[in-house]
Amino acid sequence: MKKKLLSVLVTTAMAAALLAGCGGSSESESSEASGETKDVKDLVIGEIHYSVVEDGGWAQGMHEGIVTACENLGIDTETNLLTMEEIAEEDTALVESTVEELVDNGADIIFGCSAGYATILAELQEEYPDVIFAQQGNDVYDNIVEFQIRGYEGDFLTGYLCALMNEGSDELGFCASMDEASVRTAVNSFALGAKYANPNAKVQVVWADSWYDLDIESQNAKTLIDKGIKYMGMEASSPAVPQTCEENGAFCIGYNVDMEASAPGAVLTSFVWNWAPIFEDIMQKTADGTIEISANYYEGGECAALAPFNADLVPEEIQKQVEELKEKVLSGEVAIYGGELKNDKGEVLVEAGEVMSDEDILAQDFFVENVIGGKN
Repeated sequence: MKKKLLSVLVTTAMAAALLAGCGGSSESESSEASGETKDVKDLVIGEIHYSVVEDGGWAQGMHEGIVTACENLGIDTETNLLTMEEIAEEDTALVESTVEELVDNGADIIFGCSAGYATILAELQEEYPDVIFAQQGNDVYDNIVEFQIRGYEGDFLTGYLCALMNEGSDELGFCASMDEASVRTAVNSFALGAKYANPNAKVQVVWADSWYDLDIESQNAKTLIDKGIKYMGMEASSPAVPQTCEENGAFCIGYNVDMEASAPGAVLTSFVWNWAPIFEDIMQKTADGTIEISANYYEGGECAALAPFNADLVPEEIQKQVEELKEKVLSGEVAIYGGELKNDKGEVLVEAGEVMSDEDILAQDFFVENVIGGKN
């Protein structure tokens, strides 16, 4: 287990994105606020990660959001940010000892930066009632703050972008990690965006069956390229897919953080998780004594952000089209999971004129009709 006091400079592109707000928040009202107040600058923040915070993917994006929120509120990240890395989600004893160490060092808030910590943190909240536990998740527990982003909004836009770029072909690809609801949502949303641009678009999916494996991710990208696919999305944490695309004359969407620097000849843009506004709100309300331990944040808009377009690869006209579609999504003019919507078996998921519920979007156990290679 590693413990660090970190001050990390956020990349220019990410920092720009993090300045924007998010829409669509929802907070539970079933728990009373703590009532205790503290100068926000004096808060001690703990964060727990399954990986290192410079992994180039999920952990880095989450950490950068926490750092940005701290900096916006004047919290000294050199002294008041406690970062715990490589804490395996399945190692209950390690998670418990990590939380104990953070509490002993004065943590006011402990962020569980991966969904796998949820159950154990919900149990530990009873042992440490004066600490706010904030956990990435989907409104399952009533004694911890949970937060999630409508990532499907960004994935939809990237599928649309790839289909616009893929002139003359209907075939797109997607490199997926684990067969899990959030990953299926990313695949489906990318495919729906592609179909919005091109009704004949098909998305071939290959699976790593791992959250982080450079060799397999690279092999999967090469598999798609060998099939003649030139544009692809991804839901993975390493830069292996972008780098493999660059080496083989293909193009892709980065994921978690802005990956353009890893493969400037291949990355069109990146889907980035803009956690900072959520974290800032949690920190401020904790300091004010108004945080509710059962609060649930489910944010869209600029929280499901796109990094700046790669101007060397994406024509201005296509950039404009993506931005215009983004506004239609935010205004509600375009419902990503609106009907009629069918799965890959031809069954109707959503009738014409209706929209899929948040609960069903979060718990996706299907693949939409233009996905090839879904696991079902």
